Amino acid sequence: MSRRGERGAAGSVLVAGACLAVVSVFLAAGVLIQWFALIRDGEQAAELAALAAVAAAVEGESPCAAAAASGTRNGAAVSGCVVRGSGRHVVVEISVLVALEPSFPGGPREARRTATAGT
Repeated sequence: MSRRGERGAAGSVLVAGACLAVVSVFLAAGVLIQWFALIRDGEQAAELAALAAVAAAVEGESPCAAAAASGTRNGAAVSGCVVRGSGRHVVVEISVLVALEPSFPGGPREARRTATAGT
């Protein structure tokens, strides 16, 4: 009779381990999906900031200030602004940093996305 009880306990441990593995995989997949969404939002914020910078440069305003304001409105921190040219012939390259949350221990905490716009 003790053999039957031991087999049941081993089966319970096996099922619990399998459930833990499945839950871990789903949690990791959820975090990765969230990261991809945040990175895509960062790409869009960089593109909008670059367009705002070019529009400001054409109007004679500060392109980097316009890019920073646009990045803030879109939830991204502008980390770099390179302006080439002036007036109606300008190209602006904008880099934004996106915080990746939640984070894994030892995993990346942020992603950098870059966009370029010009006239």
